[in-house]
Amino acid sequence: MSLARNPDMPYVSAGRQSSPYERMNVRSHVYVPDADVREDCDGRPAYTAPAGIRREPFRISVRVMVAVVAVAMFVMAMLAVSAMAKRAGIYKEAQSVYSEIQSLKSEIGLLEAQIAQAQEPNNLRYQASQRLGMINSEGVEPTEIYAPDTRPATADFSLSAGSGRTSPGL
Repeated sequence: MSLARNPDMPYVSAGRQSSPYERMNVRSHVYVPDADVREDCDGRPAYTAPAGIRREPFRISVRVMVAVVAVAMFVMAMLAVSAMAKRAGIYKEAQSVYSEIQSLKSEIGLLEAQIAQAQEPNNLRYQASQRLGMINSEGVEPTEIYAPDTRPATADFSLSAGSGRTSPGL
């Protein structure tokens, strides 16, 4: 009979117990010295750890844990402050762009008013006569100009003569 089925047989505990005097179950393939061998045991040896090796669970002290949490909270706070500073910078930049757009809109309104004033027919006639010396075309005989009359008489001095021809003086 195995130890797991015999409630009268005490177990020997090594190390700390999470809850003392708690009932524990042992599987059939676990090597328990001096235990009753069951009838269906095939005699294969089960693995057992060497006697000198004892593994302790990895433990972290409360102070170390508090320090790690404090460092993590500090890093998170710095990241949050950095994000808020970036957000404030972007907000200021957006405000300056918005104010620049508003000033450009007011400039555009002034320029449109100046363009409308400059395009008035009376203003155009006055500017043409004063600044450019133009006269009114009413009562004036137009002079017709033909394209052949505007070109030079010889093709040697023409711009369309090409680079193959050169003038004799050059």
